[in-house]
Amino acid sequence: MKISICGCGWLGLPLAKYFVSQGHSVCGSSRDHDKAAMLEAEGIRSFIFKLPVILNESCTADSSLSPFFSADLLVVNVPPGRQDGAAQEFIAKIKSLSRAAKHAGCRKLIFVSTTSVYGCVSGVVTEESYPRPDTASGFAHFELEQWLAKEWGDDVRVLRLAGLIGPGRHPVRFLAGREGITNGSDPVNLVHLDDCLEAIKQTAAIWPDKQVMHLAAPSHPTRCDYYTAMALKAGLPQPDFSVSVKGGGKEIDASHTCQLLGMRVKHVDLMQEKPELDVITK
Repeated sequence: MKISICGCGWLGLPLAKYFVSQGHSVCGSSRDHDKAAMLEAEGIRSFIFKLPVILNESCTADSSLSPFFSADLLVVNVPPGRQDGAAQEFIAKIKSLSRAAKHAGCRKLIFVSTTSVYGCVSGVVTEESYPRPDTASGFAHFELEQWLAKEWGDDVRVLRLAGLIGPGRHPVRFLAGREGITNGSDPVNLVHLDDCLEAIKQTAAIWPDKQVMHLAAPSHPTRCDYYTAMALKAGLPQPDFSVSVKGGGKEIDASHTCQLLGMRVKHVDLMQEKPELDVITK
């Protein structure tokens, strides 16, 4: 297959390297020449551009980008920014990317989304639960999911990922030593990089009938229990959680997605693993 990945960072780079190892022709996007050179060294054909994609009157991108957009599969893994107006900018960026790919003849698209589209609901959340976003990012992702479904029909798959953990990445880094953290009794919804990669690989290989899926580890300790334990394992100051009502918060059940993709979650018990704070993916 000819696979293009927009967003070759923490998740996109190891995904691109995997596809290269499987003999696929892989293109990756970058925003600067240093990153482009790094991608080329990994056997990934690099294309330098920034979002939004500049399109002409016929919604076609510059001809030099045609090899990137005319892929059998485009994986869109672009995080939104956090500055004011970032959500609307994010929507414009992804729509321009989609239009460029569509007009270049791209066959299929995988959109990496987030479980934040479900908002602050309580109880078990399955793939059939209706999104009720309550953040700018959640609203933006849900709008894009709906827009892409109309644009691509059966040629798009959406994978909503829970909070990301893995090499060099863990939220305990930001919670350590803080006081009065709310919702300590809520369950955590996290997923390891290894399992994210497996889900995307399987989606590309199988192209399951279900258009929208989600992924989280099957264990859901409370925020208080989990982050207290992780701070202890990492040798960080203990976080302090305020008293909260038990039974609140959502619990992402991804068992149906795993069944559809024929995969088993590798990082099952979140409480048993030490945060990988000092390991950076190369």
